[in-house]
Amino acid sequence: MVKRSSDYINRASVRCLILSATALFLFMTVAVRAAAQDSFIEDTVNISAVTVTARASARLSPYTVVKMDAELLSRHEGGDLASLLQSSSNLFVRRNGNQGLASVSVRGMSGSHTLVTWNDLPLNSPGNGFSDFAIIPLMAASTVRITSGGSDLDDISGYIGGKVELATDPEFDTGMTADVSLGAGSYGELVSSASFTLGGPRFYGRLGAWSGKGTNDFRFINKDAPEGTRHERRSNASFASGGIMGDLAYHKGNSRVSTHLWFNDADRELPGPVTTVQQDFGERQTDRSFRGVMKYSLDGDRLTAGLTAGGSHDFNRYYHMVSSNNGDNSSSSLMLKMRLGYRVTGKTGLVLNAGDTYERASALNFESREERNAFSASVAVRYNPLPRLNLLLQVRQVAVTGVKVAPEFTAGASWMLSRNGEHLLKMSLSRNTKLACFNDLYWIPGGNPDLEPETSAGGELSWSFAELRPSGDRNTLDLSIYASRVEDLIQWIPGQSGLWHAVNLRSVNVSGLEARAGGQRSPGRWKLNGWMNYAFTRSVIAGSDIANDRSVGSQLIYAPLHHANINLTAGREWLRTGLSAAWESRRFTTSDNTEWLPSSIMTEAFAGAIFPVGPVKLQADLRVNNLFGIPVESVRNYPMPLRTFKIRLTLTWSGKPNENENVL
Repeated sequence: MVKRSSDYINRASVRCLILSATALFLFMTVAVRAAAQDSFIEDTVNISAVTVTARASARLSPYTVVKMDAELLSRHEGGDLASLLQSSSNLFVRRNGNQGLASVSVRGMSGSHTLVTWNDLPLNSPGNGFSDFAIIPLMAASTVRITSGGSDLDDISGYIGGKVELATDPEFDTGMTADVSLGAGSYGELVSSASFTLGGPRFYGRLGAWSGKGTNDFRFINKDAPEGTRHERRSNASFASGGIMGDLAYHKGNSRVSTHLWFNDADRELPGPVTTVQQDFGERQTDRSFRGVMKYSLDGDRLTAGLTAGGSHDFNRYYHMVSSNNGDNSSSSLMLKMRLGYRVTGKTGLVLNAGDTYERASALNFESREERNAFSASVAVRYNPLPRLNLLLQVRQVAVTGVKVAPEFTAGASWMLSRNGEHLLKMSLSRNTKLACFNDLYWIPGGNPDLEPETSAGGELSWSFAELRPSGDRNTLDLSIYASRVEDLIQWIPGQSGLWHAVNLRSVNVSGLEARAGGQRSPGRWKLNGWMNYAFTRSVIAGSDIANDRSVGSQLIYAPLHHANINLTAGREWLRTGLSAAWESRRFTTSDNTEWLPSSIMTEAFAGAIFPVGPVKLQADLRVNNLFGIPVESVRNYPMPLRTFKIRLTLTWSGKPNENENVL
């Protein structure tokens, strides 16, 4: 529902978020000092009598890189990537209903400005530039990394919002495991998955499959119904999805080779908007993807090398009750990328990245099949003039046929303020470029092949605290401030004939603050975990080529000024339980900020039990989403479900049982 006056939040839900935040604060400040992040430089560093030698970690990068905690991934197992990021990160997730298109916004920019990769293969569609997080299951990733901003220049082409990296890294010498999972939920939801993993000393293999379906005719509250507020059921909202993936890897000495395959299939009905009545246009969408990657890496003392080759083929079909509105889209991409690193001295290292991508897309609204080839090369210099000071300078040039692209650069530094690595100060400056997607260039009518690439320039400053005690307890705190300016932002506007067309229209000033806190305690036989994220983001239109544009000085649409979430979990022997809450301030739905969605809060509670019997383990989980049954809209006129329930049973067999296995 659109609000034109002050926002409101259910008082019980606000109280829950405040109490949860207070609990985490007390949990982190009263308990014994502890913390841990992978925060070590390339030299040997002594931390609490534990000596660790490792290459430069994500924490030492001069820009913000966050690796999602393994406990968070485990807790959301069986769900999609959008749900994980919404409840456990500083990213804003925009969902067209609970099973519709889900895009992710980083630092106020749109979903098309977020690069998504899987084992280094880009997943963004060449057509619209988006990646649909609603149809990416967490089973497709063993690790999730988030880079805020566009400072990381290791990829072939750039982005200006941020990057979400998914990977299925091999785990050697882990033995043999197999698991089967079955689940059911509200409104006819049924899900299942199975996987088999073999981790030998040199060989690793994994095969997994999943499926899910549901009628999804959930209840919602229509406050604008002609006869007054009433409960209704969503129509034309069913879904079905499934997929299979496999990983093979082999390593010998310092060399490793791996292959990754992924087939994904989704068939979704698309419910119409709810204005005064629920509209139904018989919309339906199918998405089918084939993806494959081969990787080789060499990890020597002075020389490192990597080679990645991959490709994807995607089909998208859209059906409407008016046949002339149907869509038939397909796209393909091929990628080849290499990386060479050489340690010149004990303090200086060079890294060369070079790669090429070929993209092809077709649609009913394209005049013909469109193609694009992009080649890029980047050089990075890493220098440690002092034992605790790390400097980085990286330059990248992208070459695209018919398009002039300015060079990109990143310069930054990270400085350990304390010898044990607890306190770290970081800063970076960067200039980045993003190419226009095919729809903006070639869609008929309205596409503009003369569009310029979007550019961004800015920087960030951050402080990080991390401490680890021999007991294993930990605590982390990260604070970041940033600012950038985006030029030549591509947007579609109506022309004099009434037809919309794409132009480089506006410039945007982006600034904000991000905070992340986390902790782990082990009082007695309990294990307690807590995480909290907060983001303040101003993405304001600074200039426009439209005369008397009322949007100048306004926040970009669907970019909340405030976003926060908190996750608390507790476990003891066979029991585990937890609570999470995600809050977003109001989101404007018009470019002049005259209409908006009210602030919203989503809460989730779960409880589970684990019953081990020798090498077999049975796990049962119960999850309650939207715990307080609050009406929520992520996109205007597209309601999300009220309270829903899910139950899941997982049977796991391990050929290499670990007596000290952590049930969390």
